[in-house]
Amino acid sequence: MDVLLDRDRLRDARDTLRSAETAFKNASSINDSLESAIDNPHGKDSLRDRVGWFEANWSGNREDLTEMIENVRKGLSSIIQGWDEWEAEASAQLEQMGTEDGS
Repeated sequence: MDVLLDRDRLRDARDTLRSAETAFKNASSINDSLESAIDNPHGKDSLRDRVGWFEANWSGNREDLTEMIENVRKGLSSIIQGWDEWEAEASAQLEQMGTEDGS
């Protein structure tokens, strides 16, 4: 049975997850800046309060999602590393077998 694994696609997926993880981690500071920038238009705080409410509610969900993304990224990294190591070892063994056979 052959195992076909497109490690380039796995690397792309891992890199995309890394970017998403970074974006999620930085989102809190962006929302804080947005809340500060809103101030109180027309003497009303309702828009700023709503942004603050959204950030407070979304923060926990974002942390959970960030952790899930990180776990998937780490899993992909382990798969990629494992296959890279296996390929290097298998290649070295094949080369060694070839030199032992006099090829």
